[in-house]
Amino acid sequence: MRSIVAAMLLLTSLMPWQPAAAQNPTNLVLAERVAQVTITPQVADVGVPRTIQIAGVWPGCSPVGARVIESGRLAPTTRVVQMILPQTLMPCPAAFLPYTASATFTPTSRGIDRLLIHNVDGEYLGESLLDTRAPDDRRSAYNITGMWYDPASNGSGLTFVHSRNAARDNTVFGTWYVYDSTGLPRWYTIQDTEWKEQGTVLEGTMYETRAFGNCPITFIACPTALGLAITAGRARVTLTGTASARVEALSPNGAVVFTSNVIRAEI
Repeated sequence: MRSIVAAMLLLTSLMPWQPAAAQNPTNLVLAERVAQVTITPQVADVGVPRTIQIAGVWPGCSPVGARVIESGRLAPTTRVVQMILPQTLMPCPAAFLPYTASATFTPTSRGIDRLLIHNVDGEYLGESLLDTRAPDDRRSAYNITGMWYDPASNGSGLTFVHSRNAARDNTVFGTWYVYDSTGLPRWYTIQDTEWKEQGTVLEGTMYETRAFGNCPITFIACPTALGLAITAGRARVTLTGTASARVEALSPNGAVVFTSNVIRAEI
């Protein structure tokens, strides 16, 4: 598999990467109006209270809380979280103001619930997933297929291909694009992966690949056969949400070499 993917990803690793959202300030403004939902703990068993935190911007008087609607569910696996507005006779400002509201919910059955965030008029504001599972269930909490990057080091990033089918295959192949001390691009593959911590932590072996072929003098890189794969250490991906994670490069003795707080790129 390494030889198949190595040539295909080489050109991508040499190209500057600037996610679309980072290029367009208008996209960032619009994204702020969508509710950002955080669930703590993000994966737990039945009987464990879960905190659903919702943040964003609001026109006028901001919400003071939220509640999970138990009656009138849209579907067996869908719940509505409704914002609670303040009871006040004071006029509300016309500007959009930041807010943070939260609700507490304790699941009584295992499974994955889709949480839809609504305002008091039923308008959709955002959504998330509430994952309730047994402590020994190590299936992945989310499918992580796609491109991920750290805004603090935009230009580096990761790509994951995640096989998650009906057979419960949780195999992940990853590529980590970084730069060396001279500023030249380097990339590592992440293979032999396994999920831990109820499917919220992924660990795998990092490989550095090399080739022995020569490229035409007019090109600095070209497709060529894999010549050597060297174990560089391990990678650990800790999911902090459906579109956020902490990625750590580990030395062979398990020490953390460097860390990136990444988000999923929207393209």
